[in-house]
Amino acid sequence: MPALLLLLCVQAEPPKPAKPQNEFNPTITVYGDILWRLDNKDVVEDHDGEIIDKDDKFLLREVEVEFRAAIDPYADGVLIIALEQEVPDEYEVDVEEGYARIKSLPFGVWEEPPLGTRIKVGRFLTALGRQNRLHTHDLPQPQRGLTYETFIGEHPHIANGVSAEAFLPLDLQATFEAAQGGGFELGEDGENRPVFIANLSWFATFADEHDVEITGIGLYGSNDDGGRRQVRLYSLDVLYSWKPAQQGRSIVLAGQAFYGSGEFEEDTDDDGFIDLTGTKRAWGWFAYAQYQVDRRLYGGLRYDWTESLDDREIETWRATPYVSYYFSEFFRARLAYEFTDSDDEEADDLHTFLFQLTFVFGSHPPHPYWVNQ
Repeated sequence: MPALLLLLCVQAEPPKPAKPQNEFNPTITVYGDILWRLDNKDVVEDHDGEIIDKDDKFLLREVEVEFRAAIDPYADGVLIIALEQEVPDEYEVDVEEGYARIKSLPFGVWEEPPLGTRIKVGRFLTALGRQNRLHTHDLPQPQRGLTYETFIGEHPHIANGVSAEAFLPLDLQATFEAAQGGGFELGEDGENRPVFIANLSWFATFADEHDVEITGIGLYGSNDDGGRRQVRLYSLDVLYSWKPAQQGRSIVLAGQAFYGSGEFEEDTDDDGFIDLTGTKRAWGWFAYAQYQVDRRLYGGLRYDWTESLDDREIETWRATPYVSYYFSEFFRARLAYEFTDSDDEEADDLHTFLFQLTFVFGSHPPHPYWVNQ
């Protein structure tokens, strides 16, 4: 009998591990962004023809629900639904991103340079710089900033199209995107024409602690349905990051410069005939420095300067000191102050206090390497 039991034990197959219940389900993450702002004067914005009062508001500014999953060995899927609030008790629902990322293809030459690229097809944040590729909850400051808003807008540039990233020799990475136009300040009337974006980035790491990235960006599009009015935007994006092996310290120095030109045509008296044409041109730039005091606390200072697209003689600058405190990687508080000086009387001598709370629950994808933790 003992021999028979031993034989049964040897021949019996070991129990198979139970499959996880969420094996075929996407990971789900919810991001919440709360903003309270106080201003010393009225602040208004024209949002799709509607005048919005922005000053002295407490908003659940944005809630994002993010779904990520591996479709198969060749592609991943991403869907991000955003609920955005511009004024109290009014929400807009939008697909912030929804795309398939093709990681590989079953062709023998695919893995050889310059192929082996990553391709996104769908709706995505375009390659107009690191600031544009960040969702609101990942921004280093509470708002995207004065200069960014001048050329792109208060919200990031999001488009439907195709994006291809290729890794090149000499530590270069090239991105080319073809997408539906519109959706940014210089080209807001070109939604029925394509826009093309080229991005060439050089990245290097020194002594395992110092990261440097320099990116040149170019955009070409139209500002009318017929494609007669051309839009061009050029940008230089620079980043330096120091992250030593010991925890609780880091330094980030970053900035971006813009030059844009956009031809336009307007029917100023609504009689059906174009009676005003011209070209808008402007320069602008921003830079910020951020220091990590300890594991939870970060402090920084941002400076913006920009010309007005409507009148280059009007210049505006803004200084933004800020402090961020991480209770954990899932819960953050941030306090900032903005002082704006401008040749435009409506924007001049504006003092704004901003208090931001950001929370995350569910699966937590990693941050981009230049974002705090």
